[in-house]
Amino acid sequence: MEESIENNKMCTEIRRAFLKYIVLKIIKEKPTHGYDIIKTVELRSNGRWTPSAGSIYPILEKLESKGFIQSEGIERRKVYTITPKGVKGLDRMTQEKLELLNEMSRIVNNVIEGDDNSDAKGEGDDTQDVMQQSKAAQDCDFQNQEDDNNKNGR
Repeated sequence: MEESIENNKMCTEIRRAFLKYIVLKIIKEKPTHGYDIIKTVELRSNGRWTPSAGSIYPILEKLESKGFIQSEGIERRKVYTITPKGVKGLDRMTQEKLELLNEMSRIVNNVIEGDDNSDAKGEGDDTQDVMQQSKAAQDCDFQNQEDDNNKNGR
């Protein structure tokens, strides 16, 4: 039971770390508003994760204040679009996320396999590493996002 709680905490932290990236990626695809972002994440996660408004809107405010997105009032809603600075930031974040996933995968594989020399030799298939990490991320319990946000006052 305690391990399950720890796994859920880790999955929550992983979601939070990637949420800014996910929001920016969705806005790049098409101008959209906060509620649509929430619904898009829910749809793409097959209903396993529905981020709260309390987690989405502060991210939107921060991205806008940094010049990554801009908003326009359309039909009583703020519609967000990505800026050129946001596109550059998203490209940088994409590269950083891939590097992070690769590094995490190498560490996990080394711990599981007890092989601490594979990275030094440059061995290993990065594509396979990313696929394995992606599978691990899918195993997270995304349905408890709202409960986690409520407990943390977010």
